[in-house]
Amino acid sequence: MGLGTFRCVMLPRVLIPVWLRLAVLALGFALASGARASLATDVNGLYYTGINSSGSLLAGGTTDPHWSVTYARADGVSGNATYEGAAYVVSSTANSSAATNYIDGAWVQNTTSAQWITAPGARNPSGVANVGGVQLPGNGTSGNNRAQYVYTLGFNISGTGTGTITNAIVIELTIAADDRYSIYVNPTLNANGSVAGGQTPAFSRNSAWTNTTAAVLQNGTNGTGTSGNSVFVVGTNQLVVVVDNTNSATGNSNSTQINPSGFLMYQVGALATIDGRPVPEPGTLASFGAVGLLTLLRCLRRRRRAAVALAGLTPEPRG
Repeated sequence: MGLGTFRCVMLPRVLIPVWLRLAVLALGFALASGARASLATDVNGLYYTGINSSGSLLAGGTTDPHWSVTYARADGVSGNATYEGAAYVVSSTANSSAATNYIDGAWVQNTTSAQWITAPGARNPSGVANVGGVQLPGNGTSGNNRAQYVYTLGFNISGTGTGTITNAIVIELTIAADDRYSIYVNPTLNANGSVAGGQTPAFSRNSAWTNTTAAVLQNGTNGTGTSGNSVFVVGTNQLVVVVDNTNSATGNSNSTQINPSGFLMYQVGALATIDGRPVPEPGTLASFGAVGLLTLLRCLRRRRRAAVALAGLTPEPRG
């Protein structure tokens, strides 16, 4: 073909607007971020009181491997180490070799899967400590003779992402305590281990030694705690139960008499429910968002080059 007959046919270049490129990238990042949201998939380590890691009942007068008293205010001392440490299982007719029963007659009884526990330093009627007795300091709700014992359990929520869980999770527990209790999930603590002031408990109850009402801990459907009563995180969470031993007295009491105090936790029915349980698809969706949509842009260019090839022309170099 001579120069005089050469025809150059140019197909219009397919240009992808800048705004479309930015929109695709933004969508990809948004999908990837959604896949990395903190979504709960399972709950582990919510041990009932008075059991071992296999779920078997422990002997009375032994320590509970899961529950600890992380703060005690007793005998007028805040952070009294005598009453802090691993909690002790209260001796009962069923769990002690001598059939010794220190379960208070007014308390709800042990279940087949959980037992009362008490703070270290609790004494039996003979004054011997740490043998499964339940006698502890505590009188009144104010003043020097009031007493408080903070029972803590660390449990794990597995899931995707890190930080605050964003799908709905509900934990239902039945708790009894002598005398009254307040439950917190991941509270802010003072340096001595006490719960910092200004925080609202997830659940509380007075005169709770015969309690059989379920305490419902939930983060709400938005996962931030604003429509629930608890904020959960992926990883280790702290279940904190503050037990006040008042000896059924209110206000300031001059009595220094030791009296029964303890804590029991178990569950009837489902322990925890996770609404909108995550599945592997979100990770796949993120990959499509970040990569697949960019591939769509490449496909548009390939279609243009294919059209050029069909016309028998040499495509323009890649831009």
